[in-house]
Amino acid sequence: MRIVRHLAAALALATALPAAALAAGPDRVDLTYRVFLGGLPIVEVDTKTVVDGGRYRMDNLTRTVGLWEGLFQARMLTRVDGRFDPKAEDGARPSLFQVRYDGRVGKRRSVDVYFDDKGPREIVAVPPNAEDGRRPVEPEFLLGATDPATAAILAAETGPENQICQRSFKIFDGRRRYDVAFENKGTDHIDGGNGDFYEGEAIHCLIRYKRIKGFDPTWERSDAKNYPNEVHIWFVRFPELPRAIPVKVQVKTEYGVTVAQLIHRALARGEPLSDAAALLPPPDMKGMGG
Repeated sequence: MRIVRHLAAALALATALPAAALAAGPDRVDLTYRVFLGGLPIVEVDTKTVVDGGRYRMDNLTRTVGLWEGLFQARMLTRVDGRFDPKAEDGARPSLFQVRYDGRVGKRRSVDVYFDDKGPREIVAVPPNAEDGRRPVEPEFLLGATDPATAAILAAETGPENQICQRSFKIFDGRRRYDVAFENKGTDHIDGGNGDFYEGEAIHCLIRYKRIKGFDPTWERSDAKNYPNEVHIWFVRFPELPRAIPVKVQVKTEYGVTVAQLIHRALARGEPLSDAAALLPPPDMKGMGG
């Protein structure tokens, strides 16, 4: 289902972050976001980010809820494994980025993108991109590209508030190549509504999105205008976490404006990460959680 995949992509850019150090073992930050459309909950996103020395892993589960669970029932898993490297152009080197999708609407889909020092080096996509009605992404457009989760990790700087959202990245998610530019718009006051969500001061971050290659030309002609070139995110620093985290994300879709609100955050102890990336199983709704 295209909207679930688009929402997952937008939130992947917003919700990755390294965690603080615990007393023993690697650290993990768990976040959950609830996505609303017209005031109704439609999707929830769970993120788990582990940092083990110089290695990092982020897992995302995007799942339909409420009315949309009954109508569409969709699950999407993403995972990135990589290493922080000050010698890398962006400051980190992903090794493997993975996507798994299953739902009532659309085919089962999976992507594995293997990276080297220059960017993506091997892409395994089901269905293959050549059979998916997409414009090809030539190798020269992949040079220096990273994955969306690694870009989000790097965008959430540990310094002062004015350093948040000050970077640009070339992104490749296994099918699409696009550029993103983060811009710090200053401080806003967020209304928490009935008290279920964060209320207070937050750093307003604007992500501008530019399509480059790998998009369905039919979709670009007919529906692309209904999707935004911008994502709005509001970051807050909490005392138990070393980096600011998003408390609210707002993005326009073909169905209207969707808003994601942080509903849970926790710092936990994670499992040690091995040098080799861990492969996700093939997409199957029964084993994808939620």
